[in-house]
Amino acid sequence: MKFILRKTSVFFILFSLIFSSIFSQKKFVKPSYLKVGDTIAIVAPAGILKDRAETIEKAKTLLISWGLNVVLGKNVFNQNNHFAGTDEERLQDFQEALDNPSIKAIWAARGGYGSVRILDKINLSKFKKKPKWIVGYSDITAFHNHLNALGFETLH
Repeated sequence: MKFILRKTSVFFILFSLIFSSIFSQKKFVKPSYLKVGDTIAIVAPAGILKDRAETIEKAKTLLISWGLNVVLGKNVFNQNNHFAGTDEERLQDFQEALDNPSIKAIWAARGGYGSVRILDKINLSKFKKKPKWIVGYSDITAFHNHLNALGFETLH
């Protein structure tokens, strides 16, 4: 009898956990899908883009071929040690892209390291009112985790 009770208890505990996780999943805010004529900002919130101008130009060409407009952060090719500019410069580009209502997505030019150094300084008040896609991987995962925790979808 003890074995049956334990089996039943384990079944109900597992069922409760699965059921509660299915119905308690957070609903994420999804930015508007990109459409022809939308603008994407390419910024470098982390690692240096040394010798990568051609790669960035190819990315711009691809996005333009999709009918999108592209702007580069004014500090995207800056260099400060192994970062794409100082923390302030990288923050400035990211913040300006976040706050600019004509920019519909922000694409991180590369990962590396450095995003976490500016993450706590980003003002998300305008982003929360009008979210946009944040695109990137590697070190940019810090942004994804932060925004996902706040309930916003991003693209990794």
